[in-house]
Amino acid sequence: MFDARTDRPSDASNYPPPEAVDVLVIGGGPAGLSAATWVGRYRRSTLLVDAGCQRNLAAQEIHGTLGTGPTTPAEFYADVNEGLRQYPTVRRLDGVVTDLVKEADDRFIARIAPLPTADDGDHDHDHDHDDVVVTAKRVIMATGVRDRLPRIHGIDEHYGIDVHHCPACDGLTAADQRIIVLGVGPHVPAYASELLDWATEVVIITESDSDPAFDDDQRAACAEHSIEVIDGVAKDLVGEPGALEGVRLADGRVIAGAKVFFSYAHHPTNELAEALGCELDDEGGLVVNSLQLTSVDGVYAAGDIVTGLQLVPIAVGTGAAAGVACATSLRGHATAECVPDPAPPTRTFTRPGN
Repeated sequence: MFDARTDRPSDASNYPPPEAVDVLVIGGGPAGLSAATWVGRYRRSTLLVDAGCQRNLAAQEIHGTLGTGPTTPAEFYADVNEGLRQYPTVRRLDGVVTDLVKEADDRFIARIAPLPTADDGDHDHDHDHDDVVVTAKRVIMATGVRDRLPRIHGIDEHYGIDVHHCPACDGLTAADQRIIVLGVGPHVPAYASELLDWATEVVIITESDSDPAFDDDQRAACAEHSIEVIDGVAKDLVGEPGALEGVRLADGRVIAGAKVFFSYAHHPTNELAEALGCELDDEGGLVVNSLQLTSVDGVYAAGDIVTGLQLVPIAVGTGAAAGVACATSLRGHATAECVPDPAPPTRTFTRPGN
């Protein structure tokens, strides 16, 4: 039996996972890794499940994180995962949580489908990992959001290099350049205007010959800020990755630009939380209190799944808050046998009359 007080996993991603843990962290992005780190610092038995689909994997670099210079996502995740190995109470599994329910005794039961490993292709299917079932006393949701990408030729090669979705993350890389904005919806003029913090020129391609989302008032607002609006459908990215020349429209016109930013929609990965009954806001994000606790007792949330600024430093911060709140909520409760007992409830030490 794995004893977190004495044993250390030989690898940060290991199989099989424990059958029961104190905390299940769903999502291995900045928020989930931060939460797992802090739960680990409180020596609670933890399983981090990572599906490996972080939205910033396509980015060339991660910026604005204190203590580090610009770093690639691969370097960032490798460094954080290596740091996570110092906490022997934390286990990790590359997989997808396919089902999550809360029982009458307040335990959570998760069904997890492990992801195929590099070795699986070299062996018989007898070696494939079956779904596993894990019980947990607490859950931290760090499942993030899914972006809708432009339906344009060349997006796979250019995305993260000279095609971006986040002005705060990548606007500085477009400083003093002409930016093309792709997107649909009434929010696009305001999104485009944000890019004037960096760009010398901004032009919007409406993605239709006559987009009703761009009404006369919005076009007038764009004109006031010298943002050109071009009715047309983007078809191709022109130029090599890193040397973008512009966007070719379906009618053959080429709109010049050195960078493309897009804003269509992003969808919170909230299916598991919604099935548990967690309250959602109007954007589909999870509603949390100051401790990152959702409306379902025992379920915490952090990172992009909570509506707000979607930046790595903020995800790390909310993940830390969720991890600490989750770990301290276990004080006075029975926890996994393989870890030390937590402290008694803090409230028993309040002064009489307070």
